[in-house]
Amino acid sequence: MTVKSRRTDLVLRVFKDLVAGGADGVCAGAINQRLREIEQPLGTWEVRYELATLEASGEIVLDEDTGVCHLSDKRTKSQRLRDTA
Repeated sequence: MTVKSRRTDLVLRVFKDLVAGGADGVCAGAINQRLREIEQPLGTWEVRYELATLEASGEIVLDEDTGVCHLSDKRTKSQRLRDTA
């Protein structure tokens, strides 16, 4: 695993932990704060870069109006329709 992929994985794990802890959405600042708490600090620009990478890969979705990221709904269209029936 490369340094870059480890950093991406770390940011995604922290993102998912924050969401699992009850956060409706996550901003870069919340991830930076949590990384400092677990003694794995990254620069703000590094976290923003990883969030852009995660958005490009479809893991998360950025709400451009609020600057808050949400986990992507990766279910297929048929799975989403089945859930509404």
